[in-house]
Amino acid sequence: MRGRLVFPPNQGVLKALRAKIRAAASSLGAAPEVCDSLALVVDELVNNAVEHGTSYRRKALDLAIELGESGDRISIEFFDQEMPTADVHELARALAAAASGMPSLESERGRGLFLMSVYLEGLRAEVAQVGGLRLVGMVAKR
Repeated sequence: MRGRLVFPPNQGVLKALRAKIRAAASSLGAAPEVCDSLALVVDELVNNAVEHGTSYRRKALDLAIELGESGDRISIEFFDQEMPTADVHELARALAAAASGMPSLESERGRGLFLMSVYLEGLRAEVAQVGGLRLVGMVAKR
């Protein structure tokens, strides 16, 4: 089962989006704490896309999230089709660095990526088929 949520790149959608993510994850069999973790991850993803997207967003194209299931895991995919390829590659490098440990508390960047790497397994960023960002991760249902 897969579900796709499409929404504009603005923070005004976050409250409803968190509720939709919780409901979608629950329908896939996720435990309540996993639903909450996915809502937190989505909140971070969208906040980052809105904040950092100001440097490249010109068309205000919709963002998208897909949830799916694979056995005892839930997959999450996040799409930002306006993110430039160079930024996607930079994000991929930053994710690799975040996986190696918590960034300095003095650093202005990296804590959100570290947070996502704590909650999601196999977290990676790549260029989507239609261009832009495709960020993928998985989480155990229980």
